[in-house]
Amino acid sequence: MRCLCCLCAVPLAGCSVVYNYDDPDGPRFDGQYSTTTDRSAAAFNLVTFNIQFAEHVSTAIDEIEKNPALSDAGVFLLQEMDNAGSDAIASAFGFDYVYYPGSKHHGKDFGNAVLSRWPIASDHKFILPYRNPSNGRIRIAVTASLATPEGLVHVISVHTETPWLGPRARLEQAEAIAEDAAPLGEPQALGGDFNTLEGESVEETAEIFTDRGYTWATKGVRDTVDSLVGAFTLDHVYTRGYEVLSAHTQGTDASDHQPVWVVLERRVDQ
Repeated sequence: MRCLCCLCAVPLAGCSVVYNYDDPDGPRFDGQYSTTTDRSAAAFNLVTFNIQFAEHVSTAIDEIEKNPALSDAGVFLLQEMDNAGSDAIASAFGFDYVYYPGSKHHGKDFGNAVLSRWPIASDHKFILPYRNPSNGRIRIAVTASLATPEGLVHVISVHTETPWLGPRARLEQAEAIAEDAAPLGEPQALGGDFNTLEGESVEETAEIFTDRGYTWATKGVRDTVDSLVGAFTLDHVYTRGYEVLSAHTQGTDASDHQPVWVVLERRVDQ
């Protein structure tokens, strides 16, 4: 496990100080807990889960353990995590993982993780364009290429900005993610919290990816967040090179976001 960066403070008038990790190479943390040597990636479950501020990781672990579709998944894409929470879930269920924070939130690291049953051959942090206009916070995506028996599988954990930024700039963040992912090729899966709070932004975000050949794997999944002001569809998965057999979600006490998972099968032409 390693950490390779120093903090950059970004103060805004009238706002508390935000600490961004502006180095694209770090900080970076990883761990190896997988004992899998020959597990096929021809078919597997991929999960995206925003575990709110990594505050209830033990509850999330209990819920994952009770659902075989989650506990036996091949990949987890996590958001709003710190390294301790990422490591705890990876060690509990036998995943290798990589974690990059994008910033500090109230003194606690805040970022994205990829957990994998297969070795992580390479990875990188991608800093999204724009900063939160209220406090200057950056958002990131974390990409990992997984060394499976069938070859490399590329996955991306995404967390775009909140509605503070506005829908147009947030769509540009999604476009930047798609452009960063383009050189990776297939098979590929990306997912996470896209903060598509406005109704039209769900379809507009999906269009960015489907126009580039992705399948909207979670098209039939609705209401991934329950709040005091209503239910919203903020969490999505897009894939290339896979048939999507099904997509699911379940209620949770660990976060304001529900875990969302898709059942994937490698396309026969891959």
